[in-house]
Amino acid sequence: MSYQIAYDTARAPPRGATLIAFMEDFYRTSDTESLHEKYVQSFTEDATLIMGPKEAKGASEILPLRHGLWTHVAARRHTPTRIFFSGDNEIMLYGGVNYRLKTNPDNEVYVPWAGRVVFAPQKEGEDVKMQFYQVYLDTAAQSGKK
Repeated sequence: MSYQIAYDTARAPPRGATLIAFMEDFYRTSDTESLHEKYVQSFTEDATLIMGPKEAKGASEILPLRHGLWTHVAARRHTPTRIFFSGDNEIMLYGGVNYRLKTNPDNEVYVPWAGRVVFAPQKEGEDVKMQFYQVYLDTAAQSGKK
């Protein structure tokens, strides 16, 4: 599966390619149910994650939120389309996600989304981590009902 995300290299900050690679790997991780711990490790210990109406602060709240995201989902596939940079540590992006729900695994549901990420300042030798991540999406569309 390819998670390549388009962006304008002329407008990217110096670490733009690193942030793009991080986000591509993050969506790969996000789409793999068994990678709960790796998902949480994408965030700082005190990060805020807002997913539609759900909010989690810190790793101890992000992990159960992550588990909850898989409660009704049999499979998911993010298709991040484009990233826009705002300074060295912030991006906006948009794309979509295809879900197969456990209640109807033969039916795939597509939900468009947008997101805002604020990365923690990175020191040499440290991994890239998200300090804040908010996803904007239509939660009713997730159920497969329109």
